Amino acid sequence: MRLIVAVAATAFAASVILATTAYTKSTNNPDVVRVSLHESYSKCISLARSRGYTESDLDGNRAAARNFVLRCMQGRQQ
Repeated sequence: MRLIVAVAATAFAASVILATTAYTKSTNNPDVVRVSLHESYSKCISLARSRGYTESDLDGNRAAARNFVLRCMQGRQQ
């Protein structure tokens, strides 16, 4: 009986350690985060252009255009 409990506990501990290691490797990759952030920013800039913001609005750091892009990146802009 003790052997079964020990084997089960070891298997559980090993699975938790492996899952934690895999999760840490996938979420702490700065290259993945950087690409995702760049894609999100590009999509929001495209959406802003389609909504009528001009290049000078976006490059000139005007408050309305900047706030639109920030809200878009936060997921609050449809």
